[in-house]
Amino acid sequence: MRFSFENVSATDYDELRPTYAPEAVAWVAEHARLEPGSLAVDLAAGTGQLSRRFLRLGLRVVAVEPAANMRAVLATNLPDVTAVHGTAEAIPLGEGEADAVVVGNAFHHFDAEAAFAEIRRVLRPEGALALFWARTDRHADGLRLGIRAIDEVVERERGSSPIVEAYRAWYEPPEHVEGFATLERRSFATTRRMASARLAALFATSSDIASLPEPQRARLLDRIGELAAELPETLELAERSDVQLWFRDGPGG
Repeated sequence: MRFSFENVSATDYDELRPTYAPEAVAWVAEHARLEPGSLAVDLAAGTGQLSRRFLRLGLRVVAVEPAANMRAVLATNLPDVTAVHGTAEAIPLGEGEADAVVVGNAFHHFDAEAAFAEIRRVLRPEGALALFWARTDRHADGLRLGIRAIDEVVERERGSSPIVEAYRAWYEPPEHVEGFATLERRSFATTRRMASARLAALFATSSDIASLPEPQRARLLDRIGELAAELPETLELAERSDVQLWFRDGPGG
């Protein structure tokens, strides 16, 4: 059964989830030859972390998001983005309408075969498909030890999670996808600041944690809060934006 992000606080999601390096978005826009007025479709858009990046480049953005709570926050914060209900397997656009389809930290939730076919349908010939992944990078020694302690607790509590296993599978995406040209990959370092007191709320927005049964979930979040209290008040989190880029076959493909 597919996880529903309607079980997650959309406000916390919007405020706390990692965003994406502007350089990563610019790299995709350059390679996809996107210009002001080009149409980018943000699949499983959440509250619009990727949508706002592409909007700033002057693109038209359609945000496709199945969760009503996420879509409502997106529509409020980004009125210039067209927010619509839909899924990666049923995108509410016509054939060849999109110049680019982008996905942020979500492709592991999709039925990959159906999603690739539907994305190919809505992309124009030679249009781009870009998967963005926000990953944790290395930290300074003291902070790394604190974060590692939290990671160990999380790993112990959630055990084997199909969501996590699916996410990790996309560290190595398929080199070749039917209907698309060869994969290109880049990684961009980035940092962000957040209050350590909000780490538990951040973890609560993650689907693998939100899907845990109560009271296990509550116990885990309480323990994260206890460990976070031992960290500096403000955290500088080292992250990176990994990008996986394909192009749809041309007219004769």
